[in-house]
Amino acid sequence: MFLFGMKYFLVATGLLSFLHLSSCQSSVQKIATPKPTKANAAVSGKSFATLKRGHGVYLKQCAQCHEHRLPNTISLPAWHGKIDKMSDLAGLSKAEEEDLQAYLGEFSDR
Repeated sequence: MFLFGMKYFLVATGLLSFLHLSSCQSSVQKIATPKPTKANAAVSGKSFATLKRGHGVYLKQCAQCHEHRLPNTISLPAWHGKIDKMSDLAGLSKAEEEDLQAYLGEFSDR
């Protein structure tokens, strides 16, 4: 009888854990980082390709370990400090770092 009850307890615990993780995952996906447009490129003076690459670096490298944070929630000087500290740890090339700076510079709260 004890094993029968324990089996259902473990199944219920596993199901609740799965549902909790699913809800966390979906809440992260709801936070959308802005995709660059050609209009953003024209305003920033950076190429559209540069902004797209920076957006890709942000999603691939930064969001891999950190929660998605909209670029405009942090000032540009604060982003520069974070990128300087994290680029070596993330293994970013100088070109990736520059593209990321350009992307965040366009979308940050200056």
